[in-house]
Amino acid sequence: MLFSKQEAKEFFDAWRQASVAILDYYSLPTSPGVKTRAWKHGHPIGVTEHFTAGVTWKGSIRWLSGQDNKAASCHAIILDRRVAEIDDIWSQYPLLQQIPVTALLLADLSKGTWHAGWANALNFGIENRNAGILRGSQNAWTWWAKNWKALFPYRELDKTPINLDGQWWEPYTYGQVVANIIICQMLCCLYHSETPDQPGMDRRWFLPHSATEGTKWDTGRAYPLDNVRDAVFDQVPVEQLQWLQSFKADPMYMDDYDEDEDIEFLKELAERQGSRDEELPEEFDLCEMPPDADLQALVQAGEWKKELPAVRRALRMLGYCVPASEEHVLDAHTALASYQFQVSMKLTTDKVPGSETQAALVKRLKQFGLWM
Repeated sequence: MLFSKQEAKEFFDAWRQASVAILDYYSLPTSPGVKTRAWKHGHPIGVTEHFTAGVTWKGSIRWLSGQDNKAASCHAIILDRRVAEIDDIWSQYPLLQQIPVTALLLADLSKGTWHAGWANALNFGIENRNAGILRGSQNAWTWWAKNWKALFPYRELDKTPINLDGQWWEPYTYGQVVANIIICQMLCCLYHSETPDQPGMDRRWFLPHSATEGTKWDTGRAYPLDNVRDAVFDQVPVEQLQWLQSFKADPMYMDDYDEDEDIEFLKELAERQGSRDEELPEEFDLCEMPPDADLQALVQAGEWKKELPAVRRALRMLGYCVPASEEHVLDAHTALASYQFQVSMKLTTDKVPGSETQAALVKRLKQFGLWM
């Protein structure tokens, strides 16, 4: 672990104190309102990453703290830059100086917040100030507000949108990614399990919002989710992350993106999907909590072994924790991800990624522009 439990606790205590002082400075709410819930395991075991889908951070805080909205809350918001006018407050907390952007802890860690459906009782919720999906073309982009007529202020933000897989996105900043890594590393150290019967932080539960709710797109293609997840759970200091320097130089850098590999994967899944591309309803009901996953029956059924690489690749493209493997086996991480996907889509809970599950995977890949 990079930090001791005590160091992590002191970090979160200092962060909360600084956050309250900053929120008071702007006359913003300092608590998440009524939308909290008990942790299933007494503390978070994972993280759900979001984008705010907005261009102003103060409006997002009002929305997520119960002032303008009674249906949502989150633990933290991470801005894409340092807000200079409150630097005198931030500088009073030496433990926070490793965070290069302004980040605010909107709720303490004693309870879960209301941000990700059935994962509310499991995952710490992080909102990144980012508009997410954009529409338009060079120098004339819009975001979803006002029925997609609101101009994206790229000059004021000093950000040029990037195009990935044919879709425009607001890029995340280097400082924003660094802040996410360090904060989540602190969480892992704070809740590090020292006994087998005590759950700690689990990389399988480090997920984008789109992996827990079928109608969501965040954190989106522009966020290096796999890289961040590995840095967090492998406890690698940010200065040692080579991919992070590549990302700093070019926000379009994606370590896990291989166009030729993706094309071959899509062809493979399309062939296996064949004529069984079932139509699924546009809206999916979410279950409150998925049961434990166990897909060993799939491993034992020889007919499924040929489909595992395609299923594994599909899940990884959608943000699930799926370790790379050349073996035709279903490891525990992949099993949990597959089952999460089934439950979140309200599919038959037969613990096998059958035709309906594959149809759901294809539907999501098409939705995200990741399907040929």
